[in-house]
Amino acid sequence: MELKELRPNEQEKYRITKEVVELGCTDTAIRRGRTKLGCTRKTLLKYTKWYESGDVARFSHRNKGRQPVTTVPPETRKKVELLYQEQYSNANFTHFMEILNDDHAISLSDGTVHSILKKAGFVSPCSKKATRKQMEKRLRMMARKEKLSKAESEQINAAFSMLDGADVHPRKPRSKYFGELIQMDASELVWVRNAGKWHLHVAIDDATSEVVGAWFDTQETLNGYYQVLYMILMRYGIPSCFRTDRRTVFEYSLRVKPDEEKDTFTQFSAACKTLGISIQASSNPQFKGRVERLNRTLQGRLPVELTRHGITTITEANTFLSDYLITFNAQFSLKDEKDEQTSTFLQAPDEQEINAILAVISNRVVDAGHSIKYHNAYYQPWAQEPISRHPKFFAKGTKAFVIKAFDGTLLANIKDELYILRKVPPRLAHSKEFDPEPVRKQKRQTKPAADHPWRTKFLTTKVLESHIAKPKENFQL
Repeated sequence: MELKELRPNEQEKYRITKEVVELGCTDTAIRRGRTKLGCTRKTLLKYTKWYESGDVARFSHRNKGRQPVTTVPPETRKKVELLYQEQYSNANFTHFMEILNDDHAISLSDGTVHSILKKAGFVSPCSKKATRKQMEKRLRMMARKEKLSKAESEQINAAFSMLDGADVHPRKPRSKYFGELIQMDASELVWVRNAGKWHLHVAIDDATSEVVGAWFDTQETLNGYYQVLYMILMRYGIPSCFRTDRRTVFEYSLRVKPDEEKDTFTQFSAACKTLGISIQASSNPQFKGRVERLNRTLQGRLPVELTRHGITTITEANTFLSDYLITFNAQFSLKDEKDEQTSTFLQAPDEQEINAILAVISNRVVDAGHSIKYHNAYYQPWAQEPISRHPKFFAKGTKAFVIKAFDGTLLANIKDELYILRKVPPRLAHSKEFDPEPVRKQKRQTKPAADHPWRTKFLTTKVLESHIAKPKENFQL
């Protein structure tokens, strides 16, 4: 055998061994040779004996040209590729390995099947996004090569087609009219440094990409979505439909003893039902892709803007959002005059009526002290008319609806009559015996306006019941 017949790494061994021998196999020469070859002293001395024998073939690996016993025949590899491409492209690689063994009498290991299919340019439907990107990059590099055979071109095109089908997100047409469909969602992020995570509740019009409402809260809550709905009603009107996530506010998880105030699905859906707004819910993010994309945009832009304006609290951030949405929509919204003319938004009720509709209703019972316990405090119902304004006492066990209006006003509906709730102080504010007499102010007679929240027809017992979860036996599962 001649020197040129050796592989490059074998020729390197021969050349360095020759240098060591020519230097007299001194300790320095052996140390340098070991460093270059990355081998032990014993191995290098073995190489010197091979060199001194004059037989170049001894530097050649003895298994050169032999096929490993575990090598999969080319025809088997080709069959595996064709079977996966033509029949089982929707199966993951491990499942496909089992099918090969059961239906086609091809016994291969999981790793071998992975190796064959990946080398052919296929990806598993269960593969991660990074794996698909890496495979796509590799296929594009292969496609750039010149003078590809017809078979190679067809294989690359087939692999591209399967890669595209692994995670399909087809483009969907927008809604036709402004106000026809509103997508809502909340995104969690540290929007301001050292302020913890906030949830940004947002709503975007599907037809025009107009952001119609946004509100920060510490959690994804009913109040956050009520604030967004309030902005929509006050600025635009009543939309036709909401498309939302199936979780949290828009999905009710039945429990043994549900808390009406936490039953946000019933509360929010009752408000939407009163306004005539339908709700579509799904757990699939692609179902509301417009608002998901908006979340990414806002997460990249809003933190910078909040820092620029020196905003550190959630209250300041919500105040800032009101003006920021105008600037944001001017840059990204597709709304034009035609959309304004063909808008499907309906005229919203007046502000007092909205205040009553966006209420949180809960069931309570009058206790032995003729009071109602609400949020760890005690309240007494008072008559609403100024002339007869005095506390009303009801027997223990009397059922009541506690109504927290959107502006925070607390009312109680007892026996289809509305009463003002006044907090019972834990201690007296003035002591007759030890405190001086306070300066009495002249009483002023006030009468609630005709459009006050507790005068609205919405706060009737029949309507209030729609905000309360039905008993367990009435749920249709």
